[in-house]
Amino acid sequence: MANRMISYGYGMKDGKLSVIDAEAEIVNRIFSEYIEGKKLEDIANELALEHIEFFLGNCQWNKARIARIIDNEKYIGEDNFPQIVDEENFVYARQLKAEKGSKKIRFNDEIEYLRNNKVTCAQCGSSMHRKSKWKTREKWFCNCGCHNDIYISDAVIFGGIDAILQKIVENPNNAIPHREAQATNLELKRCQNEINRMLGSKSPTFTVGKKLIFELVSLRFEVANENTPDIYTEMLVKDSVKALAQDSINREFIEKHIKKLSIDKAGFITILFDNGAEITNRMEV
Repeated sequence: MANRMISYGYGMKDGKLSVIDAEAEIVNRIFSEYIEGKKLEDIANELALEHIEFFLGNCQWNKARIARIIDNEKYIGEDNFPQIVDEENFVYARQLKAEKGSKKIRFNDEIEYLRNNKVTCAQCGSSMHRKSKWKTREKWFCNCGCHNDIYISDAVIFGGIDAILQKIVENPNNAIPHREAQATNLELKRCQNEINRMLGSKSPTFTVGKKLIFELVSLRFEVANENTPDIYTEMLVKDSVKALAQDSINREFIEKHIKKLSIDKAGFITILFDNGAEITNRMEV
């Protein structure tokens, strides 16, 4: 069975990315019905019963497929995709989804600590502030003029942290920081090219060649070392496993491991950990 290479709702027309109107209508229907209170599974079942085509005659819909649509930030114009869904509806639907998947816990002490120390705006890097006028719909906002102000609940923020820790537990390599790996790889390529040019010359110089070879070995060792967990990374992985097992992301964990938590305009969370690793709860497509 063929798989879609482009997100549902989009296609190529005359070599350009464009909106498929019939599919865009279904996307907006999914968001509207979910906001109105329908369950993911119920929406999927209705679309299947109506024989709504997903791709090339495939009319199979399920809870996971609907969830991926609700999480897909391309519908609000990310990655240069034409916008299909109203931004407020997108953020609110994701918030509802996160709240339904979380336990009803009050994060009083942890939220106060985050608000005073850790939360920044993904758009401009400034500190974000929190209003708690509404009991069930807190508002985080940046007052530096970048207009990154969204209604997002405490449960959504902790749901984002939870999703990021889940990535660490499922693949501990996600917790390994990649310190200037790109720059190092460019240096590796440069050094290797110089060695190749020297070996291809009519009169290679032993001293220069020896120096380049030692430099290449050093750079390769540096790259290998970047992917080797240090004690701080090992502690992060261990404490992430413990936090998920106990369903408890407490202030001790936040203070010990989280250097910065940023929120973007779509409500996605990115965490910079104290060991240098940076991980987001954005969906990987």
